[in-house]
Amino acid sequence: MDYGRGRRVPRRALWRRVRRTLYVVLGLGMFVPVAAFVIGYFLVDVPDPNALAASLNQPVTLYYADGSTLYTKSTQNSHSVVTWDQIPASMKNAQIAAEDETFMTNSGFDLKAILRTVWNRVTGGTGGGSTIGQEYVKNATGNDDPTLSRKFVEMVESYKMTRTYSKEDILTAYLNTVYFGRGAYGIAAAAKAYYNEDVSQLNTGQAALLAGLVQLPAQADNPAYQQRRYAYVMGRLLANHWITAADLASAPFPTPVPGPAKNGGSALADRQYIVSQAFAELAQAGYSEQSLAAEGAKIYLTVEPAAQAAAEQAVTKIMAADKDYPDEGSALVSADPRTGKILAYYGGDGSTAYDLATTPQQPGSSFKPYVLAAGVRAQPETIGLNTIYDGSDNQTIAGQVVHNSDGEGAPQITVKDAMTQSVNTVFYRMGADIGVRDVRQAAWDAGIPRQITTSLGSTYDSLQNDDADGKGTGTTELGITLGQYAVRPLDQAQGYATFAANGQYVPLHLVARVTDDAGRALYGFTATPKPAFSTDPETNSAIAAIVTQSMTSVSESSGDGLPDSRPNAAKTGTAQYQDSGHNSEAWMVGYTPQVVTAVWFGNKKQPAPIYGNYHNGKGKARGYDVYGREEPGYIWQAYMGGYLDGKPAMAFPDAPDLTAPSTTEAPPTTEEPTTTEPDETTTEEQPPSTVPWTRPPWRTSTAPDCFPGDGCDTSTDTPTSSSRQRPVTG
Repeated sequence: MDYGRGRRVPRRALWRRVRRTLYVVLGLGMFVPVAAFVIGYFLVDVPDPNALAASLNQPVTLYYADGSTLYTKSTQNSHSVVTWDQIPASMKNAQIAAEDETFMTNSGFDLKAILRTVWNRVTGGTGGGSTIGQEYVKNATGNDDPTLSRKFVEMVESYKMTRTYSKEDILTAYLNTVYFGRGAYGIAAAAKAYYNEDVSQLNTGQAALLAGLVQLPAQADNPAYQQRRYAYVMGRLLANHWITAADLASAPFPTPVPGPAKNGGSALADRQYIVSQAFAELAQAGYSEQSLAAEGAKIYLTVEPAAQAAAEQAVTKIMAADKDYPDEGSALVSADPRTGKILAYYGGDGSTAYDLATTPQQPGSSFKPYVLAAGVRAQPETIGLNTIYDGSDNQTIAGQVVHNSDGEGAPQITVKDAMTQSVNTVFYRMGADIGVRDVRQAAWDAGIPRQITTSLGSTYDSLQNDDADGKGTGTTELGITLGQYAVRPLDQAQGYATFAANGQYVPLHLVARVTDDAGRALYGFTATPKPAFSTDPETNSAIAAIVTQSMTSVSESSGDGLPDSRPNAAKTGTAQYQDSGHNSEAWMVGYTPQVVTAVWFGNKKQPAPIYGNYHNGKGKARGYDVYGREEPGYIWQAYMGGYLDGKPAMAFPDAPDLTAPSTTEAPPTTEEPTTTEPDETTTEEQPPSTVPWTRPPWRTSTAPDCFPGDGCDTSTDTPTSSSRQRPVTG
């Protein structure tokens, strides 16, 4: 008897339903893309090579914040069209080898490469997948959005172009319009700009180098980039049997002729880095130099002429006294912490191929504010301005002997006094108490980027050790508390800006907006301030206020105070050169509520001892070892005094005391001095930096596990697998 058992669907019938559903889904999965492709084929227009060539001759102009002109990049008379027969076979082969080895046989797109790109997008990666046809379409349309929808339309257009034009026509059009750097659009202009040759006279090596440059034309005059791309293209030519092993072995490197500092425009040598940084910033927003030229773009910057002049005058004034040391240089980045607008940007005197403001340097004690921010966030009841630490010299902490600069310190010292006197043992102990992962996270939250995308296309993982390939291992050591991991002056300006803005993270930026030649808006910077250290507004502002108040006596104590005792918060930093007893890096980073400024001083060519002649209140008058309080401190003081002259003095908010009444001393630590990658869900991550930079090979070292004063540092100037660098001295 059946007591109400429900009717069961037979297993075969159920499987038929599942199978039919799968058929429908799979059918739609195949039909929809095919239908979209067919419809798109009839709707899209194939870019006209002649129209694109005509659009390339429009100037791009950069303006200061007040509307005055900084620089005009003109491409007039730098572009000419050549025919297929005028282009040597070596150039055609080199371009195909560099960018699209299946060019002569593909249908305008490479399905395998596209699937690889889709996978990269899904997994968070970037790049890959474009054929020469797709690159031409991208250049012609000016659309470089990193989206799958753009990639699909580009693929359809490239396919239609392949059906409309011959392969010879497509490659000729591409070589006539692609940007090679130095203001040169098209291979004819590039041959003249780099080798002063007619395109028909280019040899295989010259063709290989030029073909490689189109990947990142902004770095076309970077010798390391030239070498890397030349080697890559020559290797692909060999792999495709377009040259022999003997050809490769005997080919000399095709060194280009010297190029002008800025082709087709006018900009002071020390302001060329503003131009490069602005273009880099826009490239990360999806606007290539070629697309900007096609629009006749007008780029409006945040840089104020008066502030830029004050920065240049401050650096020139101090550096003039140090003319005995021509290899020494400085970088300065200044911004409004409330808006993120960069007011002044000085990347060097124009004598180096790379921008010193975006080159990683060891920050020394200027990193200590992040340690305090981490400490207050992790242990607000025990760590505050008045917490007492043992600040005596020569302590063993977490298995390492730590010294203070010049043996200074005291057995009983408050956190505020320890910041003023830059007592290493206090902040090393604090980092050991809370854990290095918290220190690293606080620095990231303040604005030090987790990753920096380099101008060579690789990534630099910040605040951690490197493996043999230069990639971050996720392991950070207690040396982070004393600034042993390299950061850039731009990053320090960003991190301190967050403290100055009461804990609100606002991205620093050079470009305010961009229009086309008719004044139509193309781009505008927008950003919503985000709390950096806590989602609770009171806690977030309290952490920033405590860090700020810890630094309010530093500049006066260092002899770098501002006129009329204007309130400011600042921190010096110094890094020692190997075990020489001399210094190689020196910093002053500080702010008022209106402006934050980071200054770096060091050897602009390679790590080396740095000496000064400007003023030394604690020793010999000339040839003294430079600390943060000297040259960088004087530059900071001169710039800040000049910029703030006539502006009202503003006070910082008071710092609340979050510590428990009975707590006067931080507890000892038992934590090991290293950690692996922290839990990513604990705090909100700031977006990675997208500002390209070139990391000179001499900016790494082979330093062993060595901490200040150990005497074990035997670092050399050769690359290494570690991010640990020279000892911190103050």
